Amino acid sequence: MKKIITFLLFGGLLIGFSNTTYAQEDYSALNVFVRFGSNSAINAHYEIPVAKNITVSPAVTLPFDFDYVSLGGRADYYFDSLFKLPEPWDIWAGVDAGFILGGDEHNDDFNLNAHAGVEYKFNDTWGIIGEFGGGTSSFGGIGVGIHF
Repeated sequence: MKKIITFLLFGGLLIGFSNTTYAQEDYSALNVFVRFGSNSAINAHYEIPVAKNITVSPAVTLPFDFDYVSLGGRADYYFDSLFKLPEPWDIWAGVDAGFILGGDEHNDDFNLNAHAGVEYKFNDTWGIIGEFGGGTSSFGGIGVGIHF
């Protein structure tokens, strides 16, 4: 129960930060992708800009066997301005953490990972994402970014 309260407080802070928009880009994004590796799953997170080149995101991960759910958050730093990348490209690195709820072997465990990714935007709304990382689990994934 204590972990759930901590997650809800963290989510409240993320929502509170969502009123300020000074990120590298002037929009939020919903990223949905399939992760492969030690924990193959469907992953989704909603990026909220909080500072120049920095976003935070509430995140959810659902494995293909549907025996647990991971709820957490992540923080990302975008290297676009540092590398002087042209507009359709985004490159980032960050950390993610979450609580694994449900399932016998995953009973209220905590996970912590570092990740890096790249996105190519086809237009102002859609992009394709590739991401890899490791920590509690090692993974790679591919998905879509939907920008608002």
